Amino acid sequence: MLSDSVTVTSRRSFLAVAVWGSLLAITSLAQTSIVNPAVVPTDRLHESWWAERHTAVLAAVRAHPDTQLLLIGDSITNNYDKAILPDENFQPTWKRFYEPRKALNLGYSGDTTAHVLWRLEHGEVSGLHPKVALVLIGTNNTDYAHHTAQQTESGLDAVVASLHQKLPETRILLLGILPSAVSASKSEKDREVNQYLAAHYGETPGVTYLDIGSIFFTDEELNAALFYDPRLPHPGKPLHPDTNGQRMMAEAIEPTLAKLMGDPPRVPLASMTDINTALIPVERLEMDSYDWYDRHHAELKLQGAINPQVVLIGDSITHFWSGEPASKPVNGSTAWQRAFGRMTVLNMGFGWDRIQNVLWRLRQGEFVGLAPRWVVLHIGTNNLTGTQNARASTPAEIVEGIAAICREIRRRSPESRIVLMAIFPRGALPGHALREPIAKTNELLAQRFAGESAVTYLNIGERFLSADGTLTAAIMPDGTHPSDAGYQIWADALIAAGVKP
Repeated sequence: MLSDSVTVTSRRSFLAVAVWGSLLAITSLAQTSIVNPAVVPTDRLHESWWAERHTAVLAAVRAHPDTQLLLIGDSITNNYDKAILPDENFQPTWKRFYEPRKALNLGYSGDTTAHVLWRLEHGEVSGLHPKVALVLIGTNNTDYAHHTAQQTESGLDAVVASLHQKLPETRILLLGILPSAVSASKSEKDREVNQYLAAHYGETPGVTYLDIGSIFFTDEELNAALFYDPRLPHPGKPLHPDTNGQRMMAEAIEPTLAKLMGDPPRVPLASMTDINTALIPVERLEMDSYDWYDRHHAELKLQGAINPQVVLIGDSITHFWSGEPASKPVNGSTAWQRAFGRMTVLNMGFGWDRIQNVLWRLRQGEFVGLAPRWVVLHIGTNNLTGTQNARASTPAEIVEGIAAICREIRRRSPESRIVLMAIFPRGALPGHALREPIAKTNELLAQRFAGESAVTYLNIGERFLSADGTLTAAIMPDGTHPSDAGYQIWADALIAAGVKP
């Protein structure tokens, strides 16, 4: 059945015009030359159920001109119409997350980008002015349609371009292709498509790209229990999330969707504890005293101009140390000189960053083409605290997120040596609320990276503390950020660890 109910700012409008113009040109060219089947609008009207659904969708569009949210996709989206216990009971998730937002379900089982393009051309968004269009499409392109990754990418570009043309005021939330176990070749194509989408739509005005695939993995292995296909009468390989998987998917999308819709999350962020939000790459979450995007662009520009021997990755503790790109304040210039001397160093520290922000930045090119001898990673302290924008992470989740960052670094620069810093102590007194979770996180980090030849784990927390466990203002004036004397402790530890020319 069809449901009865159906504050991202464009930072560079001239870029938007160029991007959309080029995408529409690609679509037009493909339609005339018929080179890529993924961008050629194609119907399935010969299938009676498909034709009937299209007719029903057109009626729903006419009946609900006040629609505020569109869900556009294939069977994974079409499944929200189901209420089949126990594995395909998706209506509760629909009613909780989407129905209150006046949503319409434009999912069709088996569709590819070509079919979505036809549907968009034939009235399925006519007369609507939704706030957000949530798009999840492409898995059938790389499966039964046998489209290449590049063809699928162009198909997704064409869908985005068509939506922008027909719904110019609508924000697009574009999801990465979900993981599956259909075949190794499909999974590789899907990874390639998602890498393209992350890079291409990282800062495209009007489009937010979100990759939630990590929620379907446990210990880096696909969790088949979150898919219903293996439990069907004629079992298949994991492809379609089951009741629990689809709910987790909605929860993973929810913080970003709520922000785009301009409404409160449908469930409290702190309650969504069965998904590790630290593993879902997202851009800036918290406002701070600097322009997060300007610093990101400065990083990209600088790394194209230098060949750093050392790269530091982290949050404000790294950000405020010293080095390039220059920042304010600078709390440890003397210690910086002591640690690095004349070495070429790139400071990739961003105030208020969490693990998920670092993952976003890495996938947006901040470590492309670099091959430093040393990578110093210190991240995770902000994950221990929750705000209205993100929930607090558990120590185990933080360790899993840090491991993901290390994998990203190793993939880009396999010869680099990673110096992984334990989270520094916080709070003046030993009884500070964060001391215990920091200690637990550091204990788990030590266990996780024990014996890893490419990672040197450094826990220097005790060196910041007095004999009675206090953290003095002389070392960390605000209980979190080191003074120059505090940075001297870090500098000495790096030198001792071998970070030198």
